[in-house]
Amino acid sequence: MTLTNDELADLTAGLTGGDDAHRQPITDIGAWLDGLDYGVRPALRALGELLVGVAERESAETADRFTARCLGVPDCGHLVDEERQLNPVSRLTVALALAEWMDEHALDCEIGPGEDSYPPKWTQTEVGGERYRHPLCLRVHFPAGTLLDDSGCVINLEARDTVMCSPEVSAFVTPDNQALARCVLDRLAERANELNPYRGRAVRATYAHGLNLTVIDLPSTVTRDTVIVPDEVWTEVDLGVTAVRDRHDILNAHGLGVRRGVLLCGPPGTGKSAVSAVVAREVLGEFTVIYVEAKAGAHLLTVVVEEAQRLGGPVLIVLEDVDLWCQDRAAGESGLSELLQAMDVKAEARILTLASTNDAATLDKAAIRTGRFDSVVEVGYPSRADAARILATLIDHIPGGESVDTAAVVAALPERTSGSDIREVVRRAVLAGDGGALSTATLLAEVGSGRYRAAVPSGMYL
Repeated sequence: MTLTNDELADLTAGLTGGDDAHRQPITDIGAWLDGLDYGVRPALRALGELLVGVAERESAETADRFTARCLGVPDCGHLVDEERQLNPVSRLTVALALAEWMDEHALDCEIGPGEDSYPPKWTQTEVGGERYRHPLCLRVHFPAGTLLDDSGCVINLEARDTVMCSPEVSAFVTPDNQALARCVLDRLAERANELNPYRGRAVRATYAHGLNLTVIDLPSTVTRDTVIVPDEVWTEVDLGVTAVRDRHDILNAHGLGVRRGVLLCGPPGTGKSAVSAVVAREVLGEFTVIYVEAKAGAHLLTVVVEEAQRLGGPVLIVLEDVDLWCQDRAAGESGLSELLQAMDVKAEARILTLASTNDAATLDKAAIRTGRFDSVVEVGYPSRADAARILATLIDHIPGGESVDTAAVVAALPERTSGSDIREVVRRAVLAGDGGALSTATLLAEVGSGRYRAAVPSGMYL
């Protein structure tokens, strides 16, 4: 559309109020803008900002500009960036340590963005029912006199693990202070290890885009009184606990090494997992207990062992059904190399490994040797005497249990009856009994039926 001179003059007069209004000075710009049509005001404001140069003001400060300004250099090219990679555990612990430093120097330090000009990011992590608030992505300037006596430094934390970024912590300093930056990161790592919330807890190590630790609860019903196994099992386990907990100084002083490995082998249902649970519960608190799932064992056992060393103090690593992922090298691809490498890491480390397998023959002979698994203990089917003890323990405090003829029930059990089999006999008898009460007759009936043992029917299904 093309306007004539007259039309343009009319439009200008409409905006300004005519010739008289055009000659009057505007004393209140806010009131004058408010009096204009709503659709005109934004355009006039934008035009005014362009005329006075407001649009040329600087944008939000980026992470690199923040770092350069704090350290008094033109840009980050004049600095040194000392860097450390973070693993899944240190992503949390280093963040906790940094948050502690930030609180300690709250009056002096300045917090800036961790990425471009985005605001600092914080998050929360829950460990064992306790919630920890900590930074996730930011930079912090600690001026001279805080972390370093005569120089400032900027610590950059990137605790996110994504396709675009890897978890790391770094310290920016001037080139003449690079050695001091390494010292700062060492101090941060040391304090992070002291704040490790997993220490003294029972955790499960899983494999999901790297190592993940989850706090777990241990069963409270299993004890040495309720888990009936040969005495030599407890003897070998106690020997390992003593070495790692009490005799580490003298063993290491003479170059004998502290690390111990005990392999429990035997048929399913004989109590191998129960033994591990008893030991884990007995040492929990003084030890950190790490249950390692099969996939994590096959891929990350070395990482687990390295993390156990950083924890300090004694650690119990439990590898249940190790034959699921670690077999003889003749079987082809397996986790054997991971197991061997992990078991050879630092003989002086205070680590007791308690593993179990249904068939030790499937494991490579290189794994079952002194220095890796120092003792192999059989947890076999219970003897008649042990079967009677297991039955008496299971029926204790159950209505009718005091009148059961345990000798008669045990005599009726077939050979190679496991503790799990006896437990299922009692469970079925409770379900079948009158009001849940036990009797010798109901127990014998369940033994005679053979239904307490899960068996696959023979034959074909079409």
